[in-house]
Amino acid sequence: MSTDLTLPGPVSPPHVVRMELDTFSGVDRSALAKWFAALFDDLLAPLCPASVRELVSVARDYVPSDTTPWGPPGYARLLLSSGDFTPSSWDEALSDLPSFLRVQLVQLDFQGLPLVDGGWCAEVLLKDDPSFPHQIVVTASRTLFGGWISRVVQQEWLSAFRSGASLVRASGGWITLDRVGVRTAHEVAVGVGLDESLFTAAELARGPHWATLLGPRQVAALGGVQEVCASAPCFSVEHLGGGRILLQLTEHLDEVPQDAVEKLTKFLQPVLH
Repeated sequence: MSTDLTLPGPVSPPHVVRMELDTFSGVDRSALAKWFAALFDDLLAPLCPASVRELVSVARDYVPSDTTPWGPPGYARLLLSSGDFTPSSWDEALSDLPSFLRVQLVQLDFQGLPLVDGGWCAEVLLKDDPSFPHQIVVTASRTLFGGWISRVVQQEWLSAFRSGASLVRASGGWITLDRVGVRTAHEVAVGVGLDESLFTAAELARGPHWATLLGPRQVAALGGVQEVCASAPCFSVEHLGGGRILLQLTEHLDEVPQDAVEKLTKFLQPVLH
């Protein structure tokens, strides 16, 4: 029997593949723009119609309404439509963002409206508050993969995860199959609020996942690089440099036995809420 690392419930949102990187370091926006453009081309573009490629608008200083519920003023959404999406478009948009801004790339439906159910979304959240990390979030509905997330695709997501972790000097992160939302399954299970979790994200991991990135402080608390590499109960353990370690729990994203999750949870206990 396998699990997707989420809690059972009477009604569950659709499965999504979710990647998140959290960092307290200053973000090099130009380098991030290049990474995000490559991520879009390699991971997201193959999941949507080829026409959904161009960055066409950046909504700034909008006022939410019933017909444009984009979020509170001061937020922006990058909408994709027909044409070519280019690194320079993303670079230009990201370079003039203010210090606290959420940017989302959202798949559109045939009417040009955000495809909420069954679509994909990539998100970057940048903010000044040193108490909370910048968050880079990429999600895609499992249905877009045609029912089977191939090993090749899984490796592409892992590759983007590795390069992004090094680029932003991440304090932590993960890739998982998710039905929970902004909080992780572990945070929901133990009753930890999102603010508390983000506040301590450098010291405490946000739960066990199929791919779990441990930041330098978490690795140190677990005994150091050599100890974690030798002892982590995972299919693959990789030191990315800078004290960061990537744990891949099992070979395949959608084959995660419960006993494997429990072993990893026990191993990570010193750095879990």
